[in-house]
Amino acid sequence: MGYKSTVPPVSIDDLRVVVAVAEHGSFALAARHTGVPTSTVSRTVARFEEAAGVRLFQRNSRRVSLTPEGTVLLERAAPLLDEMDRVVEDLAGEELSGRLRVTAPTVSGSRPIAEALMSFAEAHPKVIVELSLTNAVVDLLEEGLDLAFRAGPVHGADLVARRIWAVPFGLGASPAFVQKELAHRKKLDRAALESLPAIVTGPGTVWRFRREDGAATTLRPHARFSVSDLRVGIEAATRGLGIVRAPRHELVAAGLLLLEPKADVGHPEARELYAVYPSRRLLPKRVALAIDWVARALRG
Repeated sequence: MGYKSTVPPVSIDDLRVVVAVAEHGSFALAARHTGVPTSTVSRTVARFEEAAGVRLFQRNSRRVSLTPEGTVLLERAAPLLDEMDRVVEDLAGEELSGRLRVTAPTVSGSRPIAEALMSFAEAHPKVIVELSLTNAVVDLLEEGLDLAFRAGPVHGADLVARRIWAVPFGLGASPAFVQKELAHRKKLDRAALESLPAIVTGPGTVWRFRREDGAATTLRPHARFSVSDLRVGIEAATRGLGIVRAPRHELVAAGLLLLEPKADVGHPEARELYAVYPSRRLLPKRVALAIDWVARALRG
């Protein structure tokens, strides 16, 4: 008679729960991500460890960390689970569905990215889009996010960053400011740009420019109004408080006049925008297609 194991069998659903704990570093976050109670997550991990005969996690009062065996499990199992989901999606041939959790910067995200995601949602009615606008660099796995749009450079060995757009920046001021402070001049030299009232995003702000020969230049504007949210800064510019540096499309949308620095200063440097996602996961189909959709929309 053969030996019969008394260890309860594990399933694909158990593996999904264990991988969620490994990715999020927390039983509570894994429970939120998988939709099962925290107590069930704890029992599932214990059952899985017993069946595997190894400890996968080190627990303390604040965080769950991976053992070497847990790291191997995550590296091998997570891509397999994602690939299985993609195969099922392709075989089913159904519409895209599920949640798409995205974070983006407040300015570039509030208009062009948001508009692109709206059209994506219109084209795929079964996809639920959750867009969070913030300039903070958040942990994608910890927050349960599928995708981030971030200004470069992007740091993190565990992240994939795909460049999708160079956001054109410009200098803008209200018609009243141009009339009163600039005597209708729209082309300014370095001295004027460093002495005129400016709206900045923080103390010690430096504006970066690039000349036609490719050389980079910088100047320090004379800050009259400082605010961390550039949307408020643009609003301050419409009230005539000073010159603001912002994406050109936002300046035009706000009714501001575009100012041109002289050749020795150069043009306001564009900001590189990247689609960012965790490197250790195969992208779900809805995320991969959303990135392509936004990239095409931004490039026009």
